[in-house]
Amino acid sequence: MPSPPPASFCFARPSPPPPKPGKLVYTFSSRSLPASPVTSPTSTRSPALPLTPSSTAPYHGGQGHIPLPLHADRTRPHDKPHVNKRHSTSTTTSRYSMSSTRTMSNLWADVVNTTAFSYLKISIAASTGVAALLSTALYFKQNDLIYPRHFPPEARTEMFNPDKFHMQNWDTVDLETPDGEYLRSYFLRGSGIQRKGVTVLLLHGNAGNVGYRIPIGKVFAEQMGCNVFMLGYRGYGLSTGKPDEKGLKTDAETALEWIFKNDETKGTKVVVYGQSLGGAIGIQMAAKFQDQLSGLMLENTFTSMRAVIPNVFPPAKYITRLCHQVWPSEETIPKVTQIPILFLSGLQDELVPPSHMKRLHHVSQASVKVWKELPNGSHNDSVLEPGYFEYINDFINDEVMRHKKAQ
Repeated sequence: MPSPPPASFCFARPSPPPPKPGKLVYTFSSRSLPASPVTSPTSTRSPALPLTPSSTAPYHGGQGHIPLPLHADRTRPHDKPHVNKRHSTSTTTSRYSMSSTRTMSNLWADVVNTTAFSYLKISIAASTGVAALLSTALYFKQNDLIYPRHFPPEARTEMFNPDKFHMQNWDTVDLETPDGEYLRSYFLRGSGIQRKGVTVLLLHGNAGNVGYRIPIGKVFAEQMGCNVFMLGYRGYGLSTGKPDEKGLKTDAETALEWIFKNDETKGTKVVVYGQSLGGAIGIQMAAKFQDQLSGLMLENTFTSMRAVIPNVFPPAKYITRLCHQVWPSEETIPKVTQIPILFLSGLQDELVPPSHMKRLHHVSQASVKVWKELPNGSHNDSVLEPGYFEYINDFINDEVMRHKKAQ
């Protein structure tokens, strides 16, 4: 059984009350969410492992833990792959808002109390733990520093699946990329009266694996009614390969192609949601596929990898030119003009200065761009801030649902 995450990566917040026994029932918000029901095909989920019903915590007396084997970088998993604008005539619209007083749900507090969710605190912070090596290893070891996929230690041998969070309508998807990697991912089907006919491509930050982000996918699927494709990057979790800028872009492109062709998702509005590094990947995808997308959502994303390194490790500011993992978000985002963009900025971000998000918003040429500030949000816990999911839900209802793809 893996040990709990280091205390330094735990949320510095009062512990929520222990979860009640039995199945979780979401109460997403203190206000009701406007419904936009649609009819879509239904199907059964993947076979599930037994789940301990008495707790939401992944480690409950060792029961229900999911021991998944580590596949070597080029070893293929045993499972076969499943692979089977809003054009606005108005001038650019910019909407600023401070975080609202609307409360997060009681259920979300239960989810936050799980070990899996506590790993969300890692993200890019994992790189800071070895930042002292950066000045000598920036070139030869930069991929290991920028993509800390082995942290926490079990991140490459074990991965939570949606059963751990009482989800029932989901599939495991092993995507095969054009260069021969297999990406262990999850597809969550939207459910409930809020079903919108929207599919979200979820792109996570640079540490851990996609299993730690299932609580976020659960909110999208069960409270907003969106399908969610949770992409497992190459070299992360139980996916094969090693991550780099080119490879991660290939992974995201492969996921989008799956969404565009899959019978359950090809007729839906597709939105890319990216956190930190995931936002940088998302910007690249939006620039390339904007005629097939209906929105882009960014949280605490940097202008470029070279620009953010000095903030993580100031002595490295003189050698950032050695960084070959560029992620030029500031150069790329002006090309995204045909779809609405939501900017979610944690004003207490200690790793990616809020000025990066402000800069991305400033240079964006999108006809509709919505700016939302999270006054107390740091780099890894902005998702916990009041109003976070309401902002997303409003953006999907107000902008994504009305967006018309380019013909």
